[in-house]
Amino acid sequence: MKVSKKAILVILSVLLVISSLPVICFAQGEAPLLTFDKNGTFTILHLSDWHCNYPLPDVHKQLVLESIAEATPDLVVLGGDLSEASNEDQPAALKEICEIFVQAEIPFVITFGNHDYMHGYTIDEMFAFYREYGGEYFIGTDEDPALFGCGTCSLPVLASDGGRIAYNIFCFDSGDSVEGKGYDSVHPDQIAWYQSKAEALKDANGGVYVPSVVFQHIIVQEIYDKLFPEAKKYNLGLREYETKTYDLTPLPNLSSIKDGYIFEKPCPGYYNYGQLDAMSKNGDVRAIFCGHDHYNSFTVEIDGVDIVNTPSIKPHIFLRKINWGSRIITLHEDGAYESRVLTACELMEKDGSQIAKAGGITRLELALVKIWKVFADAFLIFWKAVTGIIYNL
Repeated sequence: MKVSKKAILVILSVLLVISSLPVICFAQGEAPLLTFDKNGTFTILHLSDWHCNYPLPDVHKQLVLESIAEATPDLVVLGGDLSEASNEDQPAALKEICEIFVQAEIPFVITFGNHDYMHGYTIDEMFAFYREYGGEYFIGTDEDPALFGCGTCSLPVLASDGGRIAYNIFCFDSGDSVEGKGYDSVHPDQIAWYQSKAEALKDANGGVYVPSVVFQHIIVQEIYDKLFPEAKKYNLGLREYETKTYDLTPLPNLSSIKDGYIFEKPCPGYYNYGQLDAMSKNGDVRAIFCGHDHYNSFTVEIDGVDIVNTPSIKPHIFLRKINWGSRIITLHEDGAYESRVLTACELMEKDGSQIAKAGGITRLELALVKIWKVFADAFLIFWKAVTGIIYNL
């Protein structure tokens, strides 16, 4: 079959145009690319620890809907421990959750929590439910099925001009529990995968590490090094891990907290496989965002990495409602980031909010919580100073 010179020229012209475009290739099965907006920002809404029944309680759904409306996110990260439905209702419960984001047309991913392992399905089957019910909007992948858990993946975010990867989002499955010991952690094979991925991104970025953030359910063990002393001969309580035992004094070292509240002792994994050390050494990871500890909303910097706890969206008990909600994270194309807790109480004060009607909190309770917050913030300043002196003696 003869091909005309004109046809050949057209084909060559097309190939030339294609070859001039930025070459950013990803293996089959990896997540689609996300992009910074024209202002150089990318917004993530972190929704963790729903612990909801089926059907989805009105207060959970209303808080999520109003959080989405307020944050207008480019991506939603579900922080794990979502549905507490019975085994037989679990598929329908996950479908109901996924439909929120499908109807809102927002991309979303899941980082599994320990309770997600407790529903009569394997974690791979749970992931398959999200894929099925999330459709095109569920962009999580199980990037290397040989790794521990399921859903560990990398989500690149392109610069606003589309010419390079300006940020990267790592998602990890931090597992369930270690029998007789405590909670699980991000495992060695996942850490090795992260190191390989970070190096590949660096090579494609002219030898410079790509700024990154990390999402996982269970917090890193080093949080205790910042908040509590190692146990001595006399102590007020113990929490034991593989290599260290900590003295759970009545008050943690609040001077280490950059912002937010700590209303319960954090619950990291029993084993420390060196995740934070690896990420700190590279210097690419700006923050590790965790859930798991429902009432905490703090940020603590450790070895150049912010460790950030997002509170549960499940209604807190009364005095802890001052940090009940989700977290808005804004990535900046220049490598910076910022985050804040978006509380249910804040949303309730906006015109048209239906959270009170949904049963999460009464208007009277809201007023009392606001008064309590004033006192809590004042005492936090005082106790930051006091604990800073005590822990540095």
